Amino acid sequence: MNPFPIVGRELLVASRRRETQLIRFITALTAIVVLAWMLIVMRMDNAPPHQFSQIIFGVIAGFAFFFCNLAGVRLTADTLSEEKRNGTLGLLFLTNLRGLDVVLGKMSACSLQAVFGLMAVAPVLMVPLLMGGVDPAEVGRMVGVLFAALFMSLSVGMACSAQFKVTRAAIGMTLLIILLLNFGLPMISIVLEAYNHIDSSASQFLACFSSGAMFPLAFSGNFSGNPHFFYQSLTTALGVGVVSLGFSVWRTPRAWQDRETKPSAVDKLRPAEAISRRTKLLNDNPAYWLGARWRLRPLLVWAALFAGFMLWLWGLLENGRWWLDDGVHLTTLWCTFACFKCWIVLAVCDRFREDRQQSSLELLLATPLNFSDFSLGQARRLLWQFGLPLGLVLATVPFMMFDSDRDTWPYYIVGLTILAMDIWAMHFVGMQLSLTSRKPSFSASGVALRILFLPWIIWAGMMLFLAFALFGPAQTGPDEEFVLGLWFFICLGNNLFWGMRAMNNLKANFRQMAARAAGA
Repeated sequence: MNPFPIVGRELLVASRRRETQLIRFITALTAIVVLAWMLIVMRMDNAPPHQFSQIIFGVIAGFAFFFCNLAGVRLTADTLSEEKRNGTLGLLFLTNLRGLDVVLGKMSACSLQAVFGLMAVAPVLMVPLLMGGVDPAEVGRMVGVLFAALFMSLSVGMACSAQFKVTRAAIGMTLLIILLLNFGLPMISIVLEAYNHIDSSASQFLACFSSGAMFPLAFSGNFSGNPHFFYQSLTTALGVGVVSLGFSVWRTPRAWQDRETKPSAVDKLRPAEAISRRTKLLNDNPAYWLGARWRLRPLLVWAALFAGFMLWLWGLLENGRWWLDDGVHLTTLWCTFACFKCWIVLAVCDRFREDRQQSSLELLLATPLNFSDFSLGQARRLLWQFGLPLGLVLATVPFMMFDSDRDTWPYYIVGLTILAMDIWAMHFVGMQLSLTSRKPSFSASGVALRILFLPWIIWAGMMLFLAFALFGPAQTGPDEEFVLGLWFFICLGNNLFWGMRAMNNLKANFRQMAARAAGA
């Protein structure tokens, strides 16, 4: 039996989703801002026309390659796992459908919008060809690279979805595998070459087993000297996609049955004081008690912080006193805060997202808990998971400030203020979107787009307008204090808008929103 009934069913579900509208709008706006910014810079430098076409081609291809790699994370990583959580995957195998039919049907339906979007981008890549500076073979190679990256990403998402049942595990493992496939071997080759374990030719050969190497090698300047490296990376991407798809076909018929969960030895030997502590938490705040069940979550944060510290220490040993410069301090702090924010974005949507996926939100509505209970419980859960690691990082900020020039102190103050405001806004926006999103697994992406990415786009657009309309190519542009102040007020206004809006909606209509989400 063919998988067309599965395709029709999935297309009917996908046609009711509207969460992608904001993502498409912000993506298009980002591409326009970046492209316009680069063209203005080229115009100020009096660059020849063929360089404009190369910039347009590179920007469009770069955005397309980025979203092709993320297609599996967003489209296929939670397809089979969602069926397993709902208990409907076994119903598909009551028919004469095989594992191949189910996998191809789910993958075909979920990837149609990505394939159609890529087919729409392919003719746009021909525009720089008409402008000059880009040859037809380069466009053909880039189109092949994009379709290979899309196939690999979708197949890896299907494999992780067939293996895992929890949304975060499937999506997180898909993202991790995609990152390792794109950047793992190049980073290893760079480290090995830096310590003289391999020569440059062996390092390049090893790096080209990465799927991410085919993108830079598709450009004519890189392809002409090493064509075999391009085909090596392209073959790797296609091979990973085929192997992942084969694993999905093999695993899906064997993964739909629920297995009996056996208590571990640690649970059997749990001391009485731990049980008493858990009982006290339950009596104090049930929402916090639910969120603090997974005791490994703070340990994961500590492990990530320790790994980052070891990486920073390695940079210090390699570079010496230069590593303690102002720029390195600010870069380290910015990267650390960015990692914490991305992790907190996932955490603020956990409670209602898990309840909606497990169809247990009705049980919470049957309790007398109100919005303040859930809000306080989530705040305590965030403090339990991130409080001590983030507090340790914040304790190092005064030492960085006193070791830096006083002119850089405003950057530290602005960064700390924006961190606090981002966490406050994400707390309320995450609760709202985890209740109102049609697909709960994508609620975290909505929070990240509103709180983390939108200020950057607005700031870049305003700087572009100032550079083009007010200052012009003959002037130096706005000073450093003006740029920092503009960034601060944009982030502050954005956080206040989304945070206050979500907080007021939750206070006024919390149970109505939860009831609507439970009945969806």
